This record gives sequence, structure tokens and C-alpha cells, in this order.
Amino acid sequence: MCPFVEQKMKIYLHQFTPDLEPGINYQALVEIFEKNSNADLIVCPELFLTGFAYDKLEELATENLYHIKNIQKLCTNSKTAFAGTFFWKEGKRYFNRALFIDDQGDILTFYDKRNLIPAFKENEHLTPGKKKSIIKYKEVYTGIAICYDLRFPELFREYGKKETDLVIVMAQWPESRMEHLKILARARALENQCYLVVVNTVGMVGKVEMAGHSMIVSPRGEILLDLQKNNHGKLFQIHLAEVLKFRSEFPVLYQYSRPGIFNKKFFNL
Repeated sequence: MCPFVEQKMKIYLHQFTPDLEPGINYQALVEIFEKNSNADLIVCPELFLTGFAYDKLEELATENLYHIKNIQKLCTNSKTAFAGTFFWKEGKRYFNRALFIDDQGDILTFYDKRNLIPAFKENEHLTPGKKKSIIKYKEVYTGIAICYDLRFPELFREYGKKETDLVIVMAQWPESRMEHLKILARARALENQCYLVVVNTVGMVGKVEMAGHSMIVSPRGEILLDLQKNNHGKLFQIHLAEVLKFRSEFPVLYQYSRPGIFNKKFFNL
């Protein structure tokens, strides 16, 4: 019998309509932590505290540091991990930076958005990142991407080559391109045989209607959870065994083996 790993992870998708006031959005997150103490990981949409308020970049980047410290305390107290993105300043440069904070309140990794979207003028205000980001948390190898990155398969192939089990995509994806979101999410999951979690905003954000449809896609490209237009999130459990099972049945990634788990002998090749 193949040694499939029975690791599970409970992920809360925090789909909501953000307020213009960062403090209100932070308090909404506090309530999510309080109500979902059994979650392993809470994932928020892209720039969930502030939105794309470029006119306040420096102010918001400074304020975010305060909120991040408080989020670390939330993680420590609840023993729950967190993933979300923030405006971040380094020297004179600003980034759209994702942080993964573990259940001890430690920042395990960060990821700076590599592909900046001209439609939201990100490329005029922010600096693109250059590196991928993979962490091992609860035995699940997890990659990180942000919104517009979903249109660029190269990043996800880098994760696929490393046998990543799960990729988290935090987004502010508009309603006008909602079908693209579904198609691309399914494609990225299927071609790399991994779970894909997309967490998006919903409702009006400024003058733009957001698509909602936060979702979890299986390694087979099947949408397991779709939050549609609901102004609330949901907890969902994924099973690592499903990743390993599909990769063994259809081993298109075996040549990028993770030592000790994937090799030709394992697949009888």
C-alpha cells in the first residue's frame, strides 16, 4: 500500500467586504479568531486592512506594523496561524507583502507580490518581489501568491517542482473578471496537482465591485468550496492524502521528487 500521509488542515477563508477604516477591518479579524478557535489557519484577502490607498502609503505601512504585532498575539493566544497581505516599507520602496504567521506568533515567511497589476496602478507605487515563498506548516508544504500572480503560471510551476501541497492566493479580484478567477484557479491547481485556496473580497471596494467566490480547489481541479457572493467566510478541511494519491495515480510531477516521498520506485515507473 502506498504510504499516503493522513495530514489534515482546517482553513478559514475570511471573505468579507472591507471598511475604509483599517481599525474596523482589524476588529472583524479579531472576531474571526474568536469564533474559529479550531481552525489551523485563517487566510485574509489581499490588503484586507487598507485596500489600495496609495495616497496614504507611508501612513498605512507604519500603522500596519502595529496591527501585525497584534495579529501575532492573536495567533499565539488562539494557537491558530494567519496569512494576509499588507503595505510594507523598506527604505524608500513599498511592497505588497504577504506574511505567514504560525500558531506561536512567529512570522515564518514573507512573499512580495511579483506581478503588479497596471489596472490598479500597483506598478506605479509598489516594487515587485523577486522570490517565491514555500513553508512547511503542519506537515503541509505551502506556497504563497497574490491576486494578479494567478495569471502567471511560471510562479506556480516553481511551486509544483518543489512538490508543494497547497498554494494560498490572497486577492482583490473584480467581478468583471470573475470567470477568469475560476478558470485560472482550477488550472493552477490541476497542472501542479496541489490544493489551491483563493481568498477574495466581496461587495463594493471603493468604486469597484469585487467578485467574491473565495474557493478551495482540489489537486484534480475540482472546486470543493465556493463562497459565491456571501459576505462571510467559512472553515474547510483539506486532506494531504488527496494530493499524494492523485500524484501517484497520474505522476506528471514525479521527476521533481521530494526526497523520501516521491521517486520512480514509489510510482512503479
